[in-house]
Amino acid sequence: MSNLKPGDNSGTNGGIYQEVDQHGHGLENYVTIKDHEKAPPTQHAGNSWRLKDRTPDSKH
Repeated sequence: MSNLKPGDNSGTNGGIYQEVDQHGHGLENYVTIKDHEKAPPTQHAGNSWRLKDRTPDSKH
């Protein structure tokens, strides 16, 4: 899966995301994004969010 930019929808890939810089280096900033939610802003313009640990799908 590609990285999420701020404001992108996570679709069914909710989980723990790590902020990465423009070169793909991981930063010490993590966020939990639920399924079908927008990614929050990053610390610096041009950074994005990389999925580290996907949450299991809900079973209703």
